[in-house]
Amino acid sequence: MDVAPATLLARLLAKGRLRHLQLLAGIADLGSIQQAASHAGMSQPAATHALADIEGLLGVRLFERHARGMRTTRSGQLMAECARGMLTTLRASTDSVAALRQGATGYLRLGAIPAASGGLLAERLPAYMNARPGLQVEIVEGSREHLLPQAANGGLDMLLCRQPDAVPAGLEFVPLQQDEALIVAAAGHPLLEPGCSPTAAQAASQLWIEPRPELAIHAVFKAFFERAGVVPRLCRLASAAPPMPLLIAVMQAQQALAMVPRTLAGWYMQRGHFQRVDIASPGAFLPIGAIVRDSGPGRDFLDWLGTGPSPSP
Repeated sequence: MDVAPATLLARLLAKGRLRHLQLLAGIADLGSIQQAASHAGMSQPAATHALADIEGLLGVRLFERHARGMRTTRSGQLMAECARGMLTTLRASTDSVAALRQGATGYLRLGAIPAASGGLLAERLPAYMNARPGLQVEIVEGSREHLLPQAANGGLDMLLCRQPDAVPAGLEFVPLQQDEALIVAAAGHPLLEPGCSPTAAQAASQLWIEPRPELAIHAVFKAFFERAGVVPRLCRLASAAPPMPLLIAVMQAQQALAMVPRTLAGWYMQRGHFQRVDIASPGAFLPIGAIVRDSGPGRDFLDWLGTGPSPSP
């Protein structure tokens, strides 16, 4: 017999427990009720009983057993996503309360893709923190796809990223920085010699650090070599997002070129870690912007970004 959504919600509110959320997320992530129980500090019989309870409340199977453990049903996937979101929000709230108890006057939780944390935040956040010495700031770095659900469920006050295809309800995307790809090299590279203005083909013939295919810049990288009609000579470095100090060290050691977003390169170029090669930008990106709510700590930071001191040119 069909059960109305309001009835299912009432059952969960009346009899559901936070431990149920932890268990659902754990089983979905680990594929094992035994491992999920251990992670949640429960015995396996207690975990089995708790899972039966919540499946009974919902009237559906959330997991299927197979030879290697357990996998989610479609209903289980939905409930596990909900559980992860609620746990993330709860964790963010307890972090905020703990910071306030320890003397902080506020809490700001920022999510950022690498191009934003190494660019916009490196340039602007220190001044914001200096102006608010009691503010506790937490940075969560990752991909937009990984961080967007956390912004949607309230686990982040602001997400700095490129504009997504769809912005979750209750949130707004505000563009902050236009972006383009730059070709850069460490000091001593022959293409940085005074008066050197290489052609695209000359630059393409150098040794390169290739960005990983999952990064937005990879499409620009690939198109650059297709236009130049050159198969790139690649440095043997593979990383989804190598830390910038590692990237710089490899550029210096192997005299390799790299293609990076302007939003990420600016801070490092200002401090002389590498320089831009004198060649036109290979292509543009979607702008870096902020995903925020109408009010709260994230909106306060966004308002300051519009009025606070600008970074050095």
